[in-house]
Amino acid sequence: MNLIKILAVIFLLALLGIFIVYNSQTVNVSYLGIKFENMPLWLVVFISVFIGIFIGWLFMFIDELSVKRKLKNAEKEIKGLKEEIAQLRQLTISKEE
Repeated sequence: MNLIKILAVIFLLALLGIFIVYNSQTVNVSYLGIKFENMPLWLVVFISVFIGIFIGWLFMFIDELSVKRKLKNAEKEIKGLKEEIAQLRQLTISKEE
């Protein structure tokens, strides 16, 4: 299994190296009034990918917080309902006696 992982890493690094070699020309990037001159194209691509990953992670994190809040509210409701059931069971037992 380790051999497969090592070969996969070597393969991915080779693909990355080929990508960098074929995209080494420089480009000028201007964003929100900030100018970056003579940046390698591969660097612009990687920065864009990592910014996209970060934004996706941020949205996922916000969604996870929302789900946790809903779960906490549902657990409180379940606890209250269990207490209510316990009270109702006690009520029926005491009436039968």
